[in-house]
Amino acid sequence: MEKIQALVIHSLGSPLAPLQKLLEDRGFHIHLCRSWEEAERAHTVLPLENTKYIFIDMTLCYGNGWEKFLHRVRISASDAVVVCYHPNFPQSLHGLFSGSPALETAKTAEPYQIPLIVGETPKFRELLDLAARYASHDITVLITGETGTGKEVIARYIHGQSARRDKPFVACNMTAIPETLIESELFGYVKGAFTGADRNKKGLIEAAEGGTLFLDEIGELIPAIQSKLLRFLEGREYYRVGEASPKTADVRIIAATNKDLDAAILGEGFRKDLYYRLNSARIILPSLKDRREDIILLVANFVYQTCRMTQRSIKKISSSVKVLFLDYPWPGNIRELKNVIESAVMVSDDEYVTLSDLPMHLQQYATSHREEIGVQAIKNISEAEKDIIEKALRETNGNKAKAAELLGISTRTLYRKLVRFAGARAG
Repeated sequence: MEKIQALVIHSLGSPLAPLQKLLEDRGFHIHLCRSWEEAERAHTVLPLENTKYIFIDMTLCYGNGWEKFLHRVRISASDAVVVCYHPNFPQSLHGLFSGSPALETAKTAEPYQIPLIVGETPKFRELLDLAARYASHDITVLITGETGTGKEVIARYIHGQSARRDKPFVACNMTAIPETLIESELFGYVKGAFTGADRNKKGLIEAAEGGTLFLDEIGELIPAIQSKLLRFLEGREYYRVGEASPKTADVRIIAATNKDLDAAILGEGFRKDLYYRLNSARIILPSLKDRREDIILLVANFVYQTCRMTQRSIKKISSSVKVLFLDYPWPGNIRELKNVIESAVMVSDDEYVTLSDLPMHLQQYATSHREEIGVQAIKNISEAEKDIIEKALRETNGNKAKAAELLGISTRTLYRKLVRFAGARAG
């Protein structure tokens, strides 16, 4: 069978072997680029107009290089299948192939950037599966969860997985708009509608035509606008301010809130009929403290992204900082974690991010929980050391002298460590 030509743009420092094996097993011949500069030069070997499949490392999807390349694809290779993937989770591509060894059955789609979502806990993967199923049906979705849990990221994920992905995604935070302007911002207005309205203006609904309108903090929407939003959801009709004739729009609504809407409707702060209309398809995001298994993955991703954006060498996270991150309750959830990482990477002058690089409130937390954090950090170091020694022994078929040489320690030191590990197991 003739090989399928594919352009792969994969960042330096990310493991390539799993992705390469997955694609080669499915009949691809890979032309690999490690930067946007390489991708620009690749046309001499694999012209874009002849390229049907392009796989892009999601961590590279930012900046002028990305925008320039995307523009070239739209002009020269508009029929290409463009797939963005996370370099640490190439297995996510399995769904594209539908079990087929070749890609003849793959869906052709316009290029789009799907958001970077990190998380491997079973409940979180179930949540993403639910979001993908909602995406395939053109229904209104309500996303709830604490502040900072990533509600807009999930909304963008749903949009990116839907048939609307090549149309606009428009995001709006209800709390960022003064009450007196909400109606005109959502629905637009016509010239002369009020003092200062010297021209017609599109509202957010019209701006999102064909795509998705994300309304964050929907629980803060005033009752007068709630009724008009309900009218739009039920009939896809709306009135611009100052206009007597209705307009129609083909727009999907995704709403989000950290407010308890069940309590709000009991207190008459939120319309029941709008709540029931929104709540037919609901995604409840867990807080970060309820998905601690994902914290280190998120940390690694934020460190990588920050270092790439600031053109700094990739930092490592000290054991004590990892333990602190796993112990801290994260009231601000993922947003707080991201901000902490960005700050720590920027102030760190060393290869490692240490406790002294963290914001003051985290340093104070570490001080007040010093004993348990210290004990756990030592335990983590010991376990990592044990894993390295066991790997060396496996590679040398149990030959302790060769294993000690491989590890760069004396045989006596190796025996002493093995005795300590055996004692720890017995204890």
